[in-house]
Amino acid sequence: MSTNEHPTEHDLEYGPTPPGAKYEHTDIDASVGYQFALWLTVAMVISVAIIYGSFWFFENQSTNADAVAQKYPLAVGQVKTPPLPNLQTQPFKDVYLLRQAEAEKLDSYGWVDKEGGITRLPIDRAMEVLLERGLPARANGGTGLNVVTQDSSAGRTIGPR
Repeated sequence: MSTNEHPTEHDLEYGPTPPGAKYEHTDIDASVGYQFALWLTVAMVISVAIIYGSFWFFENQSTNADAVAQKYPLAVGQVKTPPLPNLQTQPFKDVYLLRQAEAEKLDSYGWVDKEGGITRLPIDRAMEVLLERGLPARANGGTGLNVVTQDSSAGRTIGPR
């Protein structure tokens, strides 16, 4: 309360301070503070129990899953070849080796069918042979190559060239 003789409206709202008081009577009651601290401690203990319980539960699940996984030899680390078909471990290397083998076949001589007498020529030599001998032609000729459409009929009517 103010020390002047005329109290204000604010002072009248809480009532007069008793004579000889050593604290404000409008402050919080000490028992409310103690109750808040007690409930806060209880909530913290419950939270810690929930967190440790969750960690314990998930740790047990992980341990059980590891034990189940160790029944299988690949999971334990024993290296055994899995059944076919295997996945590619280095796909870029596999493609490189495939292209290298293809290029080797294109640039070398070899048998395709030894009994049938079919051989493989290098691609450059095969092109030279093709230029020397020419392309094979049909015996009866090709009548379908000299056909032209007469109008914009999308090919429904045809006429000789």
